[in-house]
Amino acid sequence: MDNREIKNILAEEFLKFQSKLNGQKTSTINAIRQEAFNAIKNLELPTRKSEAWRFTNVSWLNEHDFLLRNGNPDINLSNEDIEPFTIKDLNENLLVFVNGTFSEKLSRIKYPRDEIIIESFRDAEKRNAPNLLKHFSLLADYKNDFFTALNTAFAKDGVYVNVPAGVIIDEPIHVMFISDTRQGAVMSNPRNIFLIGKCSQINVVETYHTIGDNPAFTNMVTEIFMNFATHFEFNKIQNDKGNSYYIGTTQVEQAKNSVFNASTITMSGRFIRNNMYTAFKEENAETNLNGFYFMRNNDFVDNHTLIDHAVPNCNSNEFYKGILDDSAKAVFNGKVIVRPNAQKTNAYQQNKNILLTDDSKINTKPELEIYADDVKCSHGATTGYLDKEAMFYLRSRGISEEMAKSLLLNSFASEVIERIKIAELRDDIKRQVADRLTVDDLYFCDVLGDVFKAIENKQ
Repeated sequence: MDNREIKNILAEEFLKFQSKLNGQKTSTINAIRQEAFNAIKNLELPTRKSEAWRFTNVSWLNEHDFLLRNGNPDINLSNEDIEPFTIKDLNENLLVFVNGTFSEKLSRIKYPRDEIIIESFRDAEKRNAPNLLKHFSLLADYKNDFFTALNTAFAKDGVYVNVPAGVIIDEPIHVMFISDTRQGAVMSNPRNIFLIGKCSQINVVETYHTIGDNPAFTNMVTEIFMNFATHFEFNKIQNDKGNSYYIGTTQVEQAKNSVFNASTITMSGRFIRNNMYTAFKEENAETNLNGFYFMRNNDFVDNHTLIDHAVPNCNSNEFYKGILDDSAKAVFNGKVIVRPNAQKTNAYQQNKNILLTDDSKINTKPELEIYADDVKCSHGATTGYLDKEAMFYLRSRGISEEMAKSLLLNSFASEVIERIKIAELRDDIKRQVADRLTVDDLYFCDVLGDVFKAIENKQ
C-alpha cells in the first residue's frame, strides 16, 4: 500500500470509529480527534529521507492489515492467562488493557476515587473529567507527527491518573498492555495522561506482552504533567514477541524542583521505537533517563530522546546501554537542547553497546545543541565486542568460557538495572537477563560481577 491507500483506509476506519462514540461525539476531546484526523491528511508516513527516521524503516505498516482491525474490543482472557506476565511479589495497582481496551475484571485498583483518581481514559472521558479535558493533547504534537496524529484521532482508552497535592503512592501502578492476536492482526492506540500534584510521588510500571502468532501494532502516546516538587518513577518493560510492532511517544512537562526518573528496558520485539521527550518549564528540575536493550534474532529497537533545557539551573542525565546478538539492530539518538537563557545547566549523555556477532549493528548519535555559555555538558558513545582481556582474566581463574561471557554481560547490564527503584521489578529484570544468558545461579553471577567491578576500579 502507498500513502494514499493507507489514508483512504484510515478515512473509512475513522468514520466507523466515530459512529461508536455515542455521547462523546460532541466532547472537547472529540473535537481534537477531528483536528488530528485532518492533520493526518496532510502528513506523510515517515521515511528514511527524514533525519529522525534515517535508520528506521516503517514499511512493515504496509505489509499487514493492522488498520482494518483497529481496537477489537473483545476480551476473552482470564487471570490465569495473564499470570505469566505478572511481577512476582509486587504489591501493586494493576490496570490491564487487551488490544487497547481496559479490562475491569482483570484489573485491581486499591485507591478509592475520592483520594486518588486511577481509571481508564474511556471512563474519564465518559464522565467529562475536567482535568482530562483540560490537558488532553497539550503536549502531544499531533499537528506535525504522523503517529501522534494517528493515536490522537483514534484515542479511545488508556490510563488516566490524577494525583492530588501532597500524596505519596506507596504501591506502584502497573499498567499491563496485552495484544491478543489469536483471531488476527491487531492495532491499538492507547492514550495515557498522568497529572501529578505538588509534592506528590508516584511509581509507574508499564509492561507489554503478546498472545498469539499474528502481528500486533501498538501506537502509544503518554502525556505527563509534573507540578512543583513532584517525583515520578517511570519504568517501561518491553518483552514482546517477534510478531509485535511498537511506537511509543512519552512527553513530560516538569515544574520547579520536580524529579523524573525513567528506565526503559527492552528485551524483545520485532520493531520498537521509543520516543522520550522532556521539557523543563521551571528551574531546579531534574531528569534521569536510563535504558537497557538486549536484542537478538532480527529484532529492532530505536530509542529517541529529547531533553529541552529551556530554563536555568536544571540537571539531566541520559545513560543507555545495549547488547545486540544474532542479526539484531538498534538505534540511539539522544538530543539535548540548552536554550540561550538556560544558564547553570548540567547535561550528560552516554550510550554504550556490545555486539555479540558480526551481523548485529548499532547506529548511535548523541547530540548537544547549546546556546548558553555557563553550562556543563558532555556526551559520548562506545560500541565494541566483549573485552578479550577481561575474558582472559576470568578464564585464567578457572571460570568457564560460557560463565565468563555471562558474567561480563550481566555486569554490563546491571549498571542500568540497578537504577530501578522498585526491588521486585529490579529482581524480575535480573531474572529475565539471567534466563537470556542461561545463568542458573543469579546470585553467584551477581557476586562475581561485584568482585570483577571492584578489581576493575582498582586497576
